Amino acid sequence: MRLLRLNAVEINPTDRVYRYSRWHAVLVVIVALGGAGSAAFHAYTAGWKPGYYIAGVIILFLELLRRFVTARFRPSNWLVRTNDSGVFIQFRSYLNYHLPADDLTVIFISYGEIRSARLIRERVTTPDPQGHGNETQFLRYVELELAGDVAPLTQALVAEAGESAPSEKRWYGKSSTLYQDHPVSMQSRSFLRIRWQASPGAKQFLEALRPYTTVADPVSISQDFAHLDGLGPEEQQARLRELARRGETMNAIYLARKLHGCGLTEAKDIVDELSKPSLAP
Repeated sequence: MRLLRLNAVEINPTDRVYRYSRWHAVLVVIVALGGAGSAAFHAYTAGWKPGYYIAGVIILFLELLRRFVTARFRPSNWLVRTNDSGVFIQFRSYLNYHLPADDLTVIFISYGEIRSARLIRERVTTPDPQGHGNETQFLRYVELELAGDVAPLTQALVAEAGESAPSEKRWYGKSSTLYQDHPVSMQSRSFLRIRWQASPGAKQFLEALRPYTTVADPVSISQDFAHLDGLGPEEQQARLRELARRGETMNAIYLARKLHGCGLTEAKDIVDELSKPSLAP
């Protein structure tokens, strides 16, 4: 098991690469541009003035989405690479490519260090911060049971979670951007979990691992963050901490206000405290 900088990863033409889909990003742009063009054309030909407003909102949305799209066309847009020796896993989000390149953000795990692997399907229920009922997400993870000393990996994940964004020059001044997107986490001392949104899919990755390790049967789990009133204080704090760890900051703040009956600033302070990285297993 080795920690590496991204630019130190051994690239081979025969590697199997699992990356975030570029074509999905292109499709979103095409659909959005088509909608903007249609609204503007309708406004011009039929005198429907709201069409200009709608087109402007769509273009603004695309501008806000620009980083999500361009990041998928960068060389750093990959989650996992496999070769004949093992697996490279990039635990820094592809969206945070602007963070320091000298950071250790990739773990190489040889096949002999993977005791088992399995697919986890998760159903997650969270409250809508706008108060419009609940939202449900269906997520997929690949969980790897690891052998050997995982302490350096755990420390690297904690360091990544505590990373701060560098200041960048914009046309309107300086600002910093940091995406709370952490695709890799340690669930315990020996279980590494990868949130799978890459292509090819999780099943293809597990099939690639099958010759080298045991692939267990998939499991399905549910997480309910919408109904916490009946839980004890410790369990409520644990659920808020888990939401914050997942990057669901707005939902965590909303729930903190609801549970503690506090204002926005106090709720944000509670979530910020819970979000502080910890080396505890």
